[in-house]
Amino acid sequence: MTDDNIRYSRMTDILGVLYMMMAEPKGITLDDICDEFNVSRRTAERMRDSITNIFPQVTVLNENEKIKRWGFDNFSMREIITFTDEEIATIVTLKHHFRAALEPTMNSIIDKMRALRKNKK
Repeated sequence: MTDDNIRYSRMTDILGVLYMMMAEPKGITLDDICDEFNVSRRTAERMRDSITNIFPQVTVLNENEKIKRWGFDNFSMREIITFTDEEIATIVTLKHHFRAALEPTMNSIIDKMRALRKNKK
């Protein structure tokens, strides 16, 4: 494995932790990260810290408990992921180059992008 592949693999894992935090309303623990990604506790702490440095919305959801859980408190996906009008237009343009079999999938993606865009305003 090259150094680039190692870095991309770690980036993929960090994004996986982010998705776990978004999917779990009660938040996730360091043990959850260790188990899911088969990493040491120190690596799990670094992964968590990578996310908390980028997303200030990530907080400890249970401050008063012994085992801490990190996640998003009162967030919505549109605060994390945004699409510009130009990005949506590009997808619409590309859609016309796909075969008819892929069009329903492309339409679904475009509808979701537009919904996130509308709700952000």
